[in-house]
Amino acid sequence: MPALIDPSADTRTRRLAGLVARILAFLAGLLLTQIALASSVLVLLSESGGAYSEFAEALKVERSARGGFSLAVLTRAEFSPADLAAHDLVVAVGAGALRTLAQSDPGVPVLSVLVPQSAYESVVGGGDGRRWSAIHIDQPFYRQVELIRLALPEARRIGVLNDGSHPERLQPLKAALSGTPLLLVTGSFTGESSLFVALSQVLEQADVFLALPDPQVHNAGTVRNLLLTSFRASVPVIGFSAAYARAGALMSIYSTPEQIARQTTDVIAGWFRDRTWPAPRHPRHFTVSVNTHVARSLGLRIEDGDVLRDRLVRQEKQP
Repeated sequence: MPALIDPSADTRTRRLAGLVARILAFLAGLLLTQIALASSVLVLLSESGGAYSEFAEALKVERSARGGFSLAVLTRAEFSPADLAAHDLVVAVGAGALRTLAQSDPGVPVLSVLVPQSAYESVVGGGDGRRWSAIHIDQPFYRQVELIRLALPEARRIGVLNDGSHPERLQPLKAALSGTPLLLVTGSFTGESSLFVALSQVLEQADVFLALPDPQVHNAGTVRNLLLTSFRASVPVIGFSAAYARAGALMSIYSTPEQIARQTTDVIAGWFRDRTWPAPRHPRHFTVSVNTHVARSLGLRIEDGDVLRDRLVRQEKQP
């Protein structure tokens, strides 16, 4: 006599198996969440206020939206090397915070943000890539060159000022210009006393002046005169901050603290996943600001900043 099969028993078995699978998935997710919440990031600010605090607040928002780690914020004045023991990694916000951590010889990984590439390299040098990385505040030269080509297609000579003791810092710009019809006009200086002599010589030959984030060239004591001198020479200036565009540059290309915070969250998530840093890199997200008043005064027709940014983004996505 053939065996009888109870179909209801088979259904109950499948339901039980499904319930067990869901319970195991829930427990695994709960365990991963607890592990993630146990991960702690210290954000060390060079000082309170300004772009540093804006970055910290934006990072808190990103962390709240995505989760994955806890966050503590200290200023450099509040920091002690003993604070590092309670955290898995540190985000150094600004050059002051980066120098403080370098002097502390931290035993935890450090990510530098809101620091120019040249400043990062002067502090960290060829440091251990497993412990040190960065999202530089300055834009890659290829992006700046493409902005000039899009916005000022008739420009042929790009003027820059460079510290005479560091000529190697211009090599990446020269590489970005390679293969384009653009020429580089350089002016070297060895101190503030020679700065405006070099600037005048550059402006005599340049069609556009590209401001590089060197504090010896661009600081509170020099920016106004630099912009005024360039305007009188009818040479538009491409700046590297929103403030530069407001002060009188034709355009600026830069990354906001919020944009840097978004990329920082991605890098932190990658570290907790892979336990390794990516190589130091330039910002992925950026903004273009156009000073329409300066454009009109110079007789230039420039596209809107958002339009220029979108065109750059599309170009960078092309293979």
